[in-house]
This record gives sequence, C-alpha cells and structure tokens, in this order.
Amino acid sequence: MIEVVDLEVSYGRSRKPVLRNVNAVFDCKSLVLGPNGSGKTTLFRALCGLTSIRRGRILIDGLDVERIYAKTGLIMVNFPEVLSLLPVKIHDLISLYADLTGGDKAFAYRVLADLGVGEEILRSRRLHELSAGQLKAVCTAIALSAHAKHVLLDEPFEQLDPARKSRLIRYLADYDGIIILNTHETWLVRSLEDWRAFFMFEGVLYGPVLVKELLEARFSLREEANPIMRMMISGRAVSLVKDGGRMPLLSLESLDRVYELALEGERGDEILHAQP
Repeated sequence: MIEVVDLEVSYGRSRKPVLRNVNAVFDCKSLVLGPNGSGKTTLFRALCGLTSIRRGRILIDGLDVERIYAKTGLIMVNFPEVLSLLPVKIHDLISLYADLTGGDKAFAYRVLADLGVGEEILRSRRLHELSAGQLKAVCTAIALSAHAKHVLLDEPFEQLDPARKSRLIRYLADYDGIIILNTHETWLVRSLEDWRAFFMFEGVLYGPVLVKELLEARFSLREEANPIMRMMISGRAVSLVKDGGRMPLLSLESLDRVYELALEGERGDEILHAQP
C-alpha cells in the first residue's frame, strides 16, 4: 500500500506548489487521469523519492519513501532516468535489472515483442538511441518484469498503436501486484473497469471512484447536486455526474479537452450541455 498524506511539492524558488494537499491511498490497481501539465508525473516522481517534498509524507507499506533506498521488490517505475544505470545495450540492461531485482528477463522480452521492439534493436541500441515510443516501451517492460509489489507507470501508452495498446492492457490486467498508471487518455477507462480512478487537475488530486462508474459518467461545468465527484478547474466548479445532458467522459479524446472548456468559461459550458 502507498499512502500519501498532505503532500505538497514545489520546484526551485517558486512558492507556488506543483502539488497541493494531496491525500490518497493506493492499495489496488489505480488510474490517475488528468490533462498534460496537471502534476501527474510530479506525483509519481515524489512517490518513488525522485522529488523533494515541501510538506507531507509518503509511506510505502508503512515505510517513509526516503527510507527504502535500494530495497528491491517494493517499488518500480518506468522513468528512463531511473533505468539508465549504465550506457550499455538494452539487452544487457534488461539482464542487469533482472539480476538486481530478481526479475524475469524472458517476460521483458515477451512484452517488448508484443509492443513491436524486436531483439535486433535490443542487442544493437542503448536507451538514448531509441525513438520516444521505443524508449517508453522498453522502460515499461523492464518495470513490469521486476515483479515489484508496486509499479508506477508514467504514460505507458504514448506512441503505441491501438493493437499494441490492447496487448499492453492485457499485461497490466494480469499483473500480480499494485499498478498505479497515469494518463490523459480517457479511452483506457473502457478496458480497466475493475480498477479505481483518481483525477488530477492543477496539482490537486480528486477521488477515488470506481472506474466502472465512469463508463456512463458525464462532465458538467456547473456545481451539480449529488455528483460522483466535484473538482475545481481554472477557478470553475466542474462536476462529474451519472446522467444528464452533458459531455460523456468517454467521448473526450483526452482530458486536455476538459481543461480547454473550463478556460473558455460560458462558451465551454454551452458546448458541454449541447452534447446529445
């Protein structure tokens, strides 16, 4: 279980926090849904100890995140900077992490084959020589192959075609452990209905809610009665509701669109309520 208590994070000399008063318990497979720039990646960096926090606590199975350095089997992440231990060929990097974590390199190769990264690439290239999509696939495969109790996946579907996205979803669904996955894409909700979901906007985390409740959920740029969830976006109240004449969550290509509509004010509200 990962527990986040009153977390606040800011960068450099800025006094404006990137994450504000974040509280959450991640004890099952969970999605963190939000637009680009909402703080999702910063949250994940904090969860694995890569970002200093201004205030609050992060506990991994009851241990402060700062006390779990080099403890294997507990948490793994698909950040390239974490996995770039040595400038070696990817084939050797996979073997190295299998040795360090007690992971399964055959599993990593199987995932990568399904994601379109063949053995020729693995034996001939280093991480910095990969395309953005290949890099994300390799880092995600290594993270899953470590079989850690908690796995953090930052936008793992970037630049994957629909078929390969479906293959990756199967690995996530079958994973025996806690996965926390962040994304701005809403289509994922259809495939992971047994998970829990959080929303993140402007550094604030909302939720959780069962993913299956989101399948019929709709957005409204109004403060509705009895919402599934109420959020503040660009100074406006946004409600997630079960029914009514508003924009269905799953009709949005990504949650970036909700942010755009909130910024548009009354016009955005009219667009939402004009949906069939």
